[in-house]
Amino acid sequence: MKEIQIMQAAHHRRKSPCRSLLLIAFTTLVLLHETQIVTVSLSLSSHAFQIAPSQYVRTTKQQQLRRSSTTIITRSSSRDNDNSSDNDISNSNNGNKLYFDIAIAPSPTELIPLGRLTFQITPPAHPAYLPLHTSNLLSLASELRSSVDPKCTYRNCVFQYSPSTIDDGSARYRWGHVCEGHGRNGIRTRDAGTGRERGWEDAFSDPERVKECAHSCFGGVYYGMSYDEIISDREKKKEGESDDEDDVAVLLTVPIHGPGAGTSKFSIVRVEESPREWGERLLENSAVVGYLDCGADGTFVGDDDDDDDDDDDESVEGEDGGPRPTSLDVLRAMARQRVGPPKIVHCGVE
Repeated sequence: MKEIQIMQAAHHRRKSPCRSLLLIAFTTLVLLHETQIVTVSLSLSSHAFQIAPSQYVRTTKQQQLRRSSTTIITRSSSRDNDNSSDNDISNSNNGNKLYFDIAIAPSPTELIPLGRLTFQITPPAHPAYLPLHTSNLLSLASELRSSVDPKCTYRNCVFQYSPSTIDDGSARYRWGHVCEGHGRNGIRTRDAGTGRERGWEDAFSDPERVKECAHSCFGGVYYGMSYDEIISDREKKKEGESDDEDDVAVLLTVPIHGPGAGTSKFSIVRVEESPREWGERLLENSAVVGYLDCGADGTFVGDDDDDDDDDDDESVEGEDGGPRPTSLDVLRAMARQRVGPPKIVHCGVE
């Protein structure tokens, strides 16, 4: 728009009929072009994701335009590859939740079912929404391209397993669980400088968007949703309700700086349950893209997801006759077990 203002200033100095006509034509083209961008951006965003709750509509028009235009580049580039519908992110994720069915793998040929972890994902209209990182996570969880590339999924991915990932009451436990993925992304982006389309295995970044949702903590920085906001929203939901349900802030994060940034890597971080000296420090150099739905049904489903839907509605009991486990129960069991590495045997988007 600065160009328009400069031309208008020149027009006032030289009142030529020809210059007036050119100025009007140029201004009309610019306005039409910006209108088309906004229209296309909104239609793609609404097609790819559900409309978020109204309390999250706090973004400025500049943020919305920059965010949606970035997403368009990613989605259009993915549609160009192989001309396959498996590459179209806009067809993949109509929900704001993702889940992982976890089993313990004592050996490569043995699996012990543990349960399901369900996460609430940052909605698109939230000011801290990161379109590239969130789309990548949801695309891999929904196995959008797994028929084209078997590595474009979180299925059969193993969490890091070592003494620092076992919650045994010692100080060596790091209050987080990391999954590297298979080394493939669910989205493709273009290099901002050259315009070259990156490969599915190439790391991506979204520096301008990340800067808009940065949070300082103890000398470091983390991004995405604010930990304080998540705690505050939870307390508001609990007002007037019984406090029987065990609910703590367990955050889903992706690395922004350092190893694994812009890849399939993600972490499950137990911020609220960690000692005071850890807390938000556990989030440094990463972005919060969601949080554990602690009260969600933690029953292990595996590949029989669709067949067991009716049974899930009929009972709230577990296999041993007791109450069904929650997602938080599953995570705690996953952290405390010493049998073997946790493995994702099934994943999806709700």
